[in-house]
Amino acid sequence: MTQAGLAPYARVVPAQISAWENGIRGMTRIQARRLDQALNANGRFERAYEAANTPDSLPIWYEQVPEIEQRVSELREYQCQLVPGLIQISEYAKATIRDTAPWASEDEVEQMVKARMQRQEILEKTCSPLVSVVVEEFVLSRVVGDEHTQAAQLDRVLDLLGRGRIRLQVVPSDVRHHHGAAGPFRIYTFPDNPPLASAEYAAGEVLMEERETVQRCMTTFGFLQAEALSTEASVELLRKVGKSIDEQARSRRSTVAQEQLQCGAG
Repeated sequence: MTQAGLAPYARVVPAQISAWENGIRGMTRIQARRLDQALNANGRFERAYEAANTPDSLPIWYEQVPEIEQRVSELREYQCQLVPGLIQISEYAKATIRDTAPWASEDEVEQMVKARMQRQEILEKTCSPLVSVVVEEFVLSRVVGDEHTQAAQLDRVLDLLGRGRIRLQVVPSDVRHHHGAAGPFRIYTFPDNPPLASAEYAAGEVLMEERETVQRCMTTFGFLQAEALSTEASVELLRKVGKSIDEQARSRRSTVAQEQLQCGAG
């Protein structure tokens, strides 16, 4: 599209398009959105605007991911280390953020927890997106925070499954093919735009828009689902692990109580 052809969609003169291309003048959020619509860019311009203008109080992906999730018709996510953020309880989220960002202040941790909890509003919509999650078996048994927090987190997952808000499958630890070895990723499908994918890395999260890359993520997710337990078997495993962790928590509390009694007697 030429500058003259694009200008009416952005509601500016062609010279303004030239100034943007050459970095001479800035644009507003509304203008970035109009460019997205005109060029069918699936939010690329507005995300670039956000990256250039968002304060540093929260990582940029904390702004990007919720905005994308609000528009999806289907969300697929693979996690090999933790319960996905979209279905975390606040105590679990706080523990993971403190572990992965030990330099963050208490206020920053609270901000990130709040942002993560707000994302979950899409799960309660009347027309909520189709959410499919695949996790490694290790994610269920790994205690985050403490046993009480982990047990409560598994209860939250079971509640979402029971209400049909998500689908979840567990990849057992004894599978021969480890298709998720490259790490966690998400696939976002929209009703009116090309799909996107994102992957986690040490400094945050990166969005991937190239068609071939997104297709490879879709293929990998399909392989992971094929290796995973069925939803029904996954639910049974969740219940079994949750019961075991709950028993560990009760045993720990009993031990602590006995030690306190002994100290008091001494």
